[in-house]
Amino acid sequence: MHSRHRDDDDEQLDEQPTKFVDIAKKWPKQTFLIIGNELCERFSFYGMRAVLTLYFVNVLHFKNAHATVFFHAFTVVSYSSPILGSILADGYIGKFWTIFSVSILYAIGQILLASASIAPDDNPIHPWLDMLGLLIIGIGTGGIKPCVSAFGGDQFPAHYTKMISYFFSMFYFSINAGSLISMYLTPYLRSVPCFGNDSCYPMAFGVPAILMILATLIFMAGSFWYKKVPPKENVISRVMATISRALKNKSSGIPRSHWIEHSLDGHVCSKSKVCRELHGKCAERKFVEDVKVLFRVCLMMLPVPMFWALYDQQGSTWVIQAISMDAHITDSWTLIPDQMGFLNAFMILLMIPIFQSGIYPFVEKIGIKLTLLRKMTAGGLLTATAFIICGIVQLFVNRDLPILPSADEAHMTIINTFPTCEFHTEINTVDSFLLPANQTKLKDVIEPAIIKGGIEFTANITFDSDAPNCPKFVANPVLYSGYSYYLALSPIGWAYTATPLKKPSNGQGEFAISLNYMVSCDNIPDAVTWKECNSSTSTYNGVIGLCKVDELTRPEAPCDPKSDGRFYQFSPSRRHQLEVHDYQTGEITNTGATYDAIDVRPGTYRLYYIDYEIDYVHNARPSAEQTRFYPLDLPPITQNHMGGVYTLTIATRSKLDVVSYSQIMVPYNKVSIIWQIPQYIVLTAGEVLFSVTGLEFAYSEASPQLKSVVQAVWLFTVAVGDLIDVVILSLNLFSDVATQMFVFGAAMYIVMAIFILLAVNYYEYAHYANDDSEAANAIVDTDKIQ
Repeated sequence: MHSRHRDDDDEQLDEQPTKFVDIAKKWPKQTFLIIGNELCERFSFYGMRAVLTLYFVNVLHFKNAHATVFFHAFTVVSYSSPILGSILADGYIGKFWTIFSVSILYAIGQILLASASIAPDDNPIHPWLDMLGLLIIGIGTGGIKPCVSAFGGDQFPAHYTKMISYFFSMFYFSINAGSLISMYLTPYLRSVPCFGNDSCYPMAFGVPAILMILATLIFMAGSFWYKKVPPKENVISRVMATISRALKNKSSGIPRSHWIEHSLDGHVCSKSKVCRELHGKCAERKFVEDVKVLFRVCLMMLPVPMFWALYDQQGSTWVIQAISMDAHITDSWTLIPDQMGFLNAFMILLMIPIFQSGIYPFVEKIGIKLTLLRKMTAGGLLTATAFIICGIVQLFVNRDLPILPSADEAHMTIINTFPTCEFHTEINTVDSFLLPANQTKLKDVIEPAIIKGGIEFTANITFDSDAPNCPKFVANPVLYSGYSYYLALSPIGWAYTATPLKKPSNGQGEFAISLNYMVSCDNIPDAVTWKECNSSTSTYNGVIGLCKVDELTRPEAPCDPKSDGRFYQFSPSRRHQLEVHDYQTGEITNTGATYDAIDVRPGTYRLYYIDYEIDYVHNARPSAEQTRFYPLDLPPITQNHMGGVYTLTIATRSKLDVVSYSQIMVPYNKVSIIWQIPQYIVLTAGEVLFSVTGLEFAYSEASPQLKSVVQAVWLFTVAVGDLIDVVILSLNLFSDVATQMFVFGAAMYIVMAIFILLAVNYYEYAHYANDDSEAANAIVDTDKIQ
């Protein structure tokens, strides 16, 4: 007891240092460990989150809408759990043990996610281990969020306000440095080929996992030097107890001016230790008055969740939009779609000082008074405008997206590989058109025929030709509504197959190409001794490789299966039998093969028959020396555009006369990713005005003892905003991204109109006197000011 008073007296006698030398001498050195911990943790979180949407799409094979929903669901967990962390730290085990124990949990989640990403896509651990890891990460990052900054403030004497201000500037810098570096670097780590794949999610998740382990070790290194303030009454719990008591006593019949005042029913100051210490002043009444002001502040925060519902879509919907855009900036520089979020993190650091020292003074100078609510209004309107801009950009992007059949129709693309035969074509006696000969088309999409029908139906397609030695026949393919098909005519017969029109989604400049192989075994070179043919009517059923041709190609080994990004294969495991029908009888006389589409990076490639002399394992391909290869005598395939979907048909004209025909099924991406920059600029300006100002408003309007509650409420608005995204996007209400952007933008305009009415007609600013001791320990969460 006496020792504690002595410590307090010493602290009062210890004057606050103001000179740099004195500050350096008295600076608590353990706080550098806290700053280092925050830098590593923010790198870990934002690095993992930057590539999360593409991981859902490309590894877990979620549809775009489902990937968006799960991304926002993860954010809901991450910003709901801070309340639990706050209660645990302030009411039970203290900030130190909360940070330590939850950090271990956090690191385990990152390790689980990184481990899951190593497994092949078809491994049964997906998506269960991934989701478990993300759940643990969400709880971990939220659990320590309200504790780290406050724990850093605890290391200083309360009256060292200048040093505390320096600390939080350094702390804020560490947050932004961690997020900036990770949001720029992690997409590059993801884009590096590894484990036989074009992307390296194990590295993209592994590095953040290592950084989180490092963050925990750095934090624990200062364990013996930290000032560990014991837990006290949790203010959030006290507010909830006050509300609960007021609701319970509301029916007591005692007249009150506000329902929250019913929490005072039965309160006797003489029995309250806190009230007795204030010598006649009622502490509980003061607290209830503060809660009443808190409710007013919370009411004005009602539009904040809608802001986050829009803002956080830059990590999901905007990334998906970027995948469908042209990321080539120059011949040697290509942006990565999930790297665009770096713009927001970078521009927020530029815009905050520009607004504070330039724009705000200028606006005040021309006679417009800038209150906090006016700034928030402008920010909300700018945020809505950013989504309108995004929707307009998406309208142009939509021109390059595949045209998908509706539920009562099938689409049929017909390709003619005959060198001299033109066909007059009629489908179901309704649509007729001329089908040209020798059809290769790489610039314009061949318009598919739209065939109406039931769930399953047989089409009637008549082909007629006036040229000699050209067949006249009727094809009767069995089709299913909602699917796209590809029908090829070759000298050995006609064949058709379903064709998925999925654009590449890895975001690394790829184009997609599928292969229809209609060459019988008799026409395969004898040098391909590994061919497995049961009869002359069957076809090659092995691997066909796509090998890059450039100055790095070795003549003695043009195909190296270990060379990720330079070697791709049409694998038998993704090969389907292609039935070739005779023109006269319609009977199946030959079999070909169709290989599923693969995503290929831009460049020039040649096709090879491939044979592995050892067993092939997904993550351990044979070397070039363990591979036999023989080239197909066909022209090279050159494609330098990204996002297009192509079909390559290989057929025979005569004995050993093998030819190829390439068709573009879906256009390549023509809208430059640079057109996303305006929406990022407007959104970031909206963030400065709305988010930064909104946190300032909520923090300054709350009483000193309820500032931690305001921080918790602010973080919770992020969770509510992302929950709005989860609910709305789960309903699958939007036909395309453009409609989604316009609806969210319009909703934000409506919300801001309501906000303006509340600001004008309802809210009155509170006026709290500055409390230096409280201000010294007041911690503003900077995590959402980026």
